[in-house]
Amino acid sequence: MKKNCAILFCLISLCYFAIAQPSNHENYCAHTKSTSFARRASASAPANSLMQQYDVKFYFLDLVVQRDTNQVGGHVKSLSKVVSAALDTFVFELHPNYIIDSVVINGANLPFFRRGSDIYTPLASTALLGDMIDATVYYNGTSPTGAAAAIGNGYSAGNSSRWGNQVCWSLSQPFAAYEWFPCKQDLMDKIDSTYFYITTDTPNLAGSNGILKQVVNLPSGQRQFQWINIHAIDYYLISVACAKYIDYSVYAHPIGSADSVLMQNYVYDNPGTLPTFKGLIDTTALTIDFFATIFGPYPFDQQKYGHCMAPFSGGMEHQTMTSQGFFEFSVDAHELCHQWFGDNVTCQTWRDIWVNEGFAAYSEYLAIEHFYPAYKDMNMNFVHESVMSQPDGAIWFTDSTNVARIFDGRLTYDKGGAIIHTLRYLCNNDSLFFNGLKTYQNTFKNATATAEDLKSTMQTVSGVNLTDWMNNWFYGEGYPTYDVRWNQVGKNLYVHVSHTTSAPSTPLFKTPIEIKFNSPTGDTIIRFNISSNNEDFIVELANKTIDSLIVDPNNWIINRASTEKDETLALMESQQENNYRIFPTLVKDNVQISSNLSATVILKLLDMSGKQLETRQFNTSALIDMQRYAAGTYTVLITDENGRTVKTEKVIKQ
Repeated sequence: MKKNCAILFCLISLCYFAIAQPSNHENYCAHTKSTSFARRASASAPANSLMQQYDVKFYFLDLVVQRDTNQVGGHVKSLSKVVSAALDTFVFELHPNYIIDSVVINGANLPFFRRGSDIYTPLASTALLGDMIDATVYYNGTSPTGAAAAIGNGYSAGNSSRWGNQVCWSLSQPFAAYEWFPCKQDLMDKIDSTYFYITTDTPNLAGSNGILKQVVNLPSGQRQFQWINIHAIDYYLISVACAKYIDYSVYAHPIGSADSVLMQNYVYDNPGTLPTFKGLIDTTALTIDFFATIFGPYPFDQQKYGHCMAPFSGGMEHQTMTSQGFFEFSVDAHELCHQWFGDNVTCQTWRDIWVNEGFAAYSEYLAIEHFYPAYKDMNMNFVHESVMSQPDGAIWFTDSTNVARIFDGRLTYDKGGAIIHTLRYLCNNDSLFFNGLKTYQNTFKNATATAEDLKSTMQTVSGVNLTDWMNNWFYGEGYPTYDVRWNQVGKNLYVHVSHTTSAPSTPLFKTPIEIKFNSPTGDTIIRFNISSNNEDFIVELANKTIDSLIVDPNNWIINRASTEKDETLALMESQQENNYRIFPTLVKDNVQISSNLSATVILKLLDMSGKQLETRQFNTSALIDMQRYAAGTYTVLITDENGRTVKTEKVIKQ
């Protein structure tokens, strides 16, 4: 789902793509919701324990809808498998607005009773483990208008303010599917397959998931659109949209697919609509091809991808047929990415929504990087500034009933996307990074996953320990502010990196940092490993005169930074180096350090990359056990308590 539009419209105003945009969008930025849904007692599963005792295998929705009303009627058939030892009552959810005509289970019309939105049907005989329950609910009514979904209502009817078209549409995420059809709202219970037969007046087209098997002309003069979905799908991704549309279909040719992929778009039947958006729709077909190369094959290539227009803000990633209020490059890429991250692999709980939205947000950057590379830095800068507009806030949260927190634009979307960019940086190899994403897609396809599942997969594929990344950036709050002081003496470059954090709950960010050293004879980027709030490094840069530094030149990390040339870094060394003796410099076992001063100083051992291996305080003498280290060249660094260098020496371990 795409709600946050701040970055989007800044980029539009700079015209980073050549296709003309409409002058206004349908309520172009959604208002953040603050409703807390107390009826949801758990992050992913229904509050009613009876609903956790069966596994939904199949839904068949057979409904009558019209573009100018939010009335819904018909019947919904479900096939479910009992997963408990015994089940004597079948329970499902349906909003109290609806009248239930009957509930038929395994061929018998059974009595039922209601408690709020839960409908209880005692079974004629107890169902045992492994038994199938064939339940059909006949109902009708008018959907509620309490704006319970993330964007508006679970089911709505309205007019497009720009184009004037009448539309009815569904938006079930996160807890609003029960507002228009009887269901079980459990993220971990993906439905194996769905049929959706939609009956409506002849001028209308009705779009949904899967592939359009056929359109049947009925004796009533209406038409029935028969949609067949053969892939696992979560409850909130089942959708309908109905209006006077035209069908504009094109084809994508993604790598890994045996054939071309249909891209079926239901666009308002309005003279100006398709000409306005045709170029963007065609570009989305190219984006499918690109995403297939970096995420793996398009998950639903035997069906389709497409869009249904509806008058709401942003977009919603309904499986194989996204609902969108308008077309725009970033929105289109965001919702398309959800077919991999969100639809193929779904968040296991709403606390894991970052699995969906973080990747969809980062896909906007990836698409810009691929198609409009000149604007990628601008995009990431906007994202970082959004995150740093407040000093705290973690991606991880515990209140999974609060819609506003689930879909927090700054944290779930912007910070979520930004730390995936950091993950890519830590992998330090795009081949490993994207192979990790493909492995994740293949491992959890048609299922659900957690943030920890992603971390585990990426750690295994990349070989990089991601514990600090997860603790600092996902569970942690805020961001670092780096203060880098430097000085150059001959071929030696002395660098002191310190950082403070914006949120006290995360006092240290153990994230490597890149620094760009600018020189008239060519710039150099060096990565420094950070394991404490104060670090000292010595770098040899022969034949380069450094005139300035840039911290994190490629925007890999959410941060603020300052740099300053500090000649005292070398001055202290030149004044005091004779007060300290480091020997031997060719060593097999121990390096000894002695001083004729009594001042407390700090001793550090660095490897060739500048990584800090040891640090401790001493006064007059110290010993470094080199037997634990491999053969090679190391640097012994002594600094005062203010971080200024007083002595350095190269030692060679034999």
